[in-house]
Amino acid sequence: MRILLSISILLVSIAVQAQTYTIVHSIGKIYESKSGKYLSRGMRINESAKLQFQSPGARAAVLSSKRGRFVIQEQSGSSGKSEIAYALASVLSPVRGKLSTRAGGINNKLDFEKKFGEGPVAILGNTYKVAISSTAFPMNDNKFFYANYQYGGEAINKRLSSEGDSLIVDAGSFYSVDEKSIDPIETSDIKLFYYDAASEESTFVTNLEFSVVSNEDLKLMMDLMSNIQVSERNTAVLEIINGVIGKCSEKDLKRTLSNL
Repeated sequence: MRILLSISILLVSIAVQAQTYTIVHSIGKIYESKSGKYLSRGMRINESAKLQFQSPGARAAVLSSKRGRFVIQEQSGSSGKSEIAYALASVLSPVRGKLSTRAGGINNKLDFEKKFGEGPVAILGNTYKVAISSTAFPMNDNKFFYANYQYGGEAINKRLSSEGDSLIVDAGSFYSVDEKSIDPIETSDIKLFYYDAASEESTFVTNLEFSVVSNEDLKLMMDLMSNIQVSERNTAVLEIINGVIGKCSEKDLKRTLSNL
């Protein structure tokens, strides 16, 4: 009996060690010592992987055909030193894709803070759009929103466009300096302001944090999860985006996927 039990434990142990995970999306630099590579989309790793987190907030979404969807990230309280190598099992946890609690439009400053205060907001397919009360914040040539962020030691101002009562953030123009694209991860301290040209007054509205999910990113996510039933695939993508990348609604995802 003891021999059979030992064999069973050994077989389970081998099965766990053989479990592999596919990287669906990665943010920041996570180094895998065995392969000598940084985690990247489509890469496969197994339970024996040793990982080093080499940039603040680095994380990755991974998929196992047998176990489901997981996120790789340092646990709270970790030292954050890049020379420390973690066993995969110690930094692996199920994806918990909490949806944004702020649905609908924005009517006041408090709504802005609630909308953007839950962590990064995902810009899907290069464009983010949100309805704004025209009574509280009219948008025209003389009254408009702009963002300010730090890049390369300089303060960059970006006027945001609008369409009717909707405020629009176009990732392509937002993350560009002197008509050259820049890496969003190299920006920091993004703030939103409302400007009144008549009084020449800028009013601080809220802090912003964005994560860009391009059409190419979405297509590759869908491809990497092709083994999941079609009826569940959108839910899986939504869960990964909200759990790892940034907040987005089911409505926004469906609209973006329909245009791919």
